[in-house]
Amino acid sequence: MSDGHEPNEAMISQAAHWLAMLEDENISEADRNAFNAWRLADPRHHLAVQRMEALLGTFNNLPPLPSRNAMNRAFASSGAKFSLPVVQAIALLSVLVCGWFSVEQAPIWLADQRTHVGERREISLADGSQLQLNSDSALDIDFDERQRLIDLRQGEIWVEVAKDQQRPFVVRTDQGTITALGTRFVVRKAADGSVQVSVLESAIAAKARLMADVNVTTGQQAILKDGLVQAPQLIGHDDPAAWTRGLLKVDDQPLSKVLQALAVYRHGLVQFDEQALAGMRVSGLFRLDDTDAALATLADNLPIRVEHYTDLFVRITPKE
Repeated sequence: MSDGHEPNEAMISQAAHWLAMLEDENISEADRNAFNAWRLADPRHHLAVQRMEALLGTFNNLPPLPSRNAMNRAFASSGAKFSLPVVQAIALLSVLVCGWFSVEQAPIWLADQRTHVGERREISLADGSQLQLNSDSALDIDFDERQRLIDLRQGEIWVEVAKDQQRPFVVRTDQGTITALGTRFVVRKAADGSVQVSVLESAIAAKARLMADVNVTTGQQAILKDGLVQAPQLIGHDDPAAWTRGLLKVDDQPLSKVLQALAVYRHGLVQFDEQALAGMRVSGLFRLDDTDAALATLADNLPIRVEHYTDLFVRITPKE
């Protein structure tokens, strides 16, 4: 399997929270329906749940009383006593924290630099280059005497490259490589596995498996997918680096694209039918640190309904 078929860290966390909620005997029917909708929304959600349930099943095979007493002893200092469902939920979340790994996910979990959902990070590299990671991103750094290599495992980065004529600066992805021919650019690995590079200053050379280098210059962006580099397009009035300032700036973009960008900053699922929302377009400036407010603004200005079922599940549908 490729990374695109494996649950990412956010999905693993969501699966753990959902299954912990299901252990509560007082869970509502609405929550159960929300969980089922989340599970069916993406094959990776289903896979994460399957693996979590297998781990939880292993725990459930322990004798009930000893397992409960063992957990109670572990929390004896607080004086707390736990019912078996709570013990199971704690065990489930502990498994998540302590090592639910797949072979494909290990490079992301063990990356040199990694951000959590909602986190951004600035890094000064050894050569003087500056780099920022967007929410839920991961990369490895490999500098030697021949080249400066960044392996983008997941998410999005902004790069300002320091000059070094002896060592090219290369961002490597599973769709190809981006070699800096100047200073500033943004690289984003999308949920569908494609890679988008946006050049803010000077130029880059994009190289995919099935074709020669394609130069992308200031104000242009290109997509690497399926072994090809698509023809560069103008960025226009969008600002692909706005996230480095905590903002999402869009100009006449499809609503679905805006929702996807907001979802990167949310724990849980933002569910919508892209076809049902087709034709709705958005221009505006949104704060990424308050996605609830951004969704409310969209609902106030478009014929859509935003329904919050839980903190982990939001559904957007067109108004009838």
